[in-house]
Amino acid sequence: MNQTKRRTRPELLSELAPLEELDLLARHDLYFDTRAATTPALIDAAHKLRFQVYCLERGFEKTEEHAGEMEIDAFDCHSQHGLLFYRLTGEALGTVRIISPNNGSTCDNLPIINILRSNNIELADYVPIEHTVELSRFAISKNLRRRLNDRYIASGIGAPRSFLEREAQGNLPCLSLMRFIFRQSLALGATHWAGVMEVKLLRMLASMGIPFQSIGPMVFHHGPRQPCYLNFIDKLESFKRDHYEYWRVITNDGKLTENLPSI
Repeated sequence: MNQTKRRTRPELLSELAPLEELDLLARHDLYFDTRAATTPALIDAAHKLRFQVYCLERGFEKTEEHAGEMEIDAFDCHSQHGLLFYRLTGEALGTVRIISPNNGSTCDNLPIINILRSNNIELADYVPIEHTVELSRFAISKNLRRRLNDRYIASGIGAPRSFLEREAQGNLPCLSLMRFIFRQSLALGATHWAGVMEVKLLRMLASMGIPFQSIGPMVFHHGPRQPCYLNFIDKLESFKRDHYEYWRVITNDGKLTENLPSI
């Protein structure tokens, strides 16, 4: 009896068109995937990745304040966590969380609210709180990204080192996290994003057609940060027009835009 061997993704690489000829969406789907952390093991993995980035790599948090090498705070109990996977090895190298008001019952469960109030600013003056989620812990480990890529390259399978290094260090990991954010935000009925973000991240997102608007002055929160917001539903049309390849990745070639909430 003939048996069909299930081939791995690296084995399938040789059957694809030359990697340099694949469009951005195809390359994203080949290398990266961000999935919801819905089991205790995956949630723990997200917390460990946050410890790796915020405590070990960036030094924003003190290692001794986080037991079990997991970075956790009070907002995690009403958050959705995403894990970014490198498909070529099946390992996680990044994470993000989406904080929503607890059961939609109170706005004070968004950490940005109290940060803004320290400057006499109300988030509700900028966004509809009941349709807003806060993005935070947007973290991609530089060390893990480099190590996983080196491990795959060392296998001797697939693309040249220069190509894989460019893919791993480019925009695709960020775009994968943004696809997860977009998908989960729609499922929550959200129309707006808010956050307290690094200027470097804001500039990168703006260069990809995701222009957050500043709210008030810079603050110090895990380092210098800018409170900001975006009506992402309102920006979809211009995003598609001006940054079509990025739009295709984040919306999964438009499939995620079929049932949009009203603005």
